Amino acid sequence: MKKEFAKAKKAVESLFWDTCFVEVFQEETADWGETMHQKGEADSFPCRLTEKNTPCGENGLLAELEKTVILLYPAGKEIPVGSTLRVRKENGEERQYFAAGDSQVFLTHKAVGLRRRDGV
Repeated sequence: MKKEFAKAKKAVESLFWDTCFVEVFQEETADWGETMHQKGEADSFPCRLTEKNTPCGENGLLAELEKTVILLYPAGKEIPVGSTLRVRKENGEERQYFAAGDSQVFLTHKAVGLRRRDGV
């Protein structure tokens, strides 16, 4: 059973061609006692960005599309709700997103819905 699980996990992770960078914030206390949050080094790991366009209505002559973006990533990693992250696609293109909800946990990986950051 463990061999089969390891084989399935390896098969899923072999599809992680993109790289995800999650911004990490650290608490620092100033000399005067104020607690501040400073942006630290981004945690990076392999991932897979999936996008699906769904027609959701018509506006005049043009059909509107709704894009669903989901990030698949290793089960041992964490992406908290609202985290800012950057995804580098396998072709070198980078996009910025934020985690739009809780991660869904599977045996072999995790998945989280993303929203594109405005102004990117």
